[in-house]
Amino acid sequence: MIKNKILSTAVVALWGLVIFLFLYSPLVSHFFTQESINVFMWPGVVDPKLFVEFGKKHGVDINVSYYSGNEELIVKLLATKGAGYDLVVPSDYAVEILIQNDLLKELDKSKLNFFEHINPQFLDLYFDPHNKYSIPAEWYILGLGINKRFFKNGLPPASWKTVFDPKYMPDHIGLLNDPRELIALAVKYKYGKIKPINQEEVQEIKELMCAQWKKAEAYTDFRGDFLLESGNCPVVIVANSYIWKTLADNADFEFLIPEEGTFVGLENYVIPKSSTKVELVYKLLNFLFDSNTQERNFQDYVWLSTRKDAEYLKEIDVLKRSIEVVNTPGKMELFRNDLTDDQVNEIWLAVKGQ
Repeated sequence: MIKNKILSTAVVALWGLVIFLFLYSPLVSHFFTQESINVFMWPGVVDPKLFVEFGKKHGVDINVSYYSGNEELIVKLLATKGAGYDLVVPSDYAVEILIQNDLLKELDKSKLNFFEHINPQFLDLYFDPHNKYSIPAEWYILGLGINKRFFKNGLPPASWKTVFDPKYMPDHIGLLNDPRELIALAVKYKYGKIKPINQEEVQEIKELMCAQWKKAEAYTDFRGDFLLESGNCPVVIVANSYIWKTLADNADFEFLIPEEGTFVGLENYVIPKSSTKVELVYKLLNFLFDSNTQERNFQDYVWLSTRKDAEYLKEIDVLKRSIEVVNTPGKMELFRNDLTDDQVNEIWLAVKGQ
């Protein structure tokens, strides 16, 4: 009996330690190295070699940890009040949530030597008017990746109906695994724009997405290019940033931008209010936004610069077409978090529970 109690206590203590480290590991690291910056971001955004280069030049350790989705980011920052993080890279709607919870520090733009070079299309948006807290870091648009070998009689329509309308959907399509984004895309397809929906509309979206599920080969955010290359899917929903290199290497693939318009996703740099390393963070941001650094990062990684003078993007056909969409009024729409948590959960459980 005593041994069982000791074992139970040890297990509880171990899980407590695991949860503590999950939430507060960046804060712990501050105690061991004062000259450091803790960064929390999506994987694949910045080439780790660039962090090493900056660290050596300035005598700073850059500690980078990665999150798998905005939900994880939001949960961590709400739980810790941002403690231990110095630079975070949330998506558009997540920035709005962090601002609403008073977790972000206002920017001192006089210390940013690149801000005037940011494409104005990415500034002053709904989630942070006047960019008091956020700097647009990277962008992408969603479209349809097509394996042309499956379409001997011509390509499918450049339309979202290719992945929502049973009359046009091929078998074995690849879909997003982010429930909020995929459901928002269904709302845009069904009603013409992202908007709050009522319970009757929730039922309509359920039916639409459950029918789509019957044609789904896989739900994935980062492997749409693989689904095409493997021959598993003739059509995938994919970001241009993930597929442009695949297109350059394989003439059998195409990227269609739906004629109804598309989502533009925007990742942003923000500084948690709790950070005590702000001056170092500004130096790091100036380095990351240097035009030479941005181009080097683009060559090795997939993310797209928000600088308006990133002319090298226009040398690639799919990115040139994407930039035209971004700069055309009415053709792009930012993802908005207009759905409630209950609505997202209800719809997603209905889809995945089939």
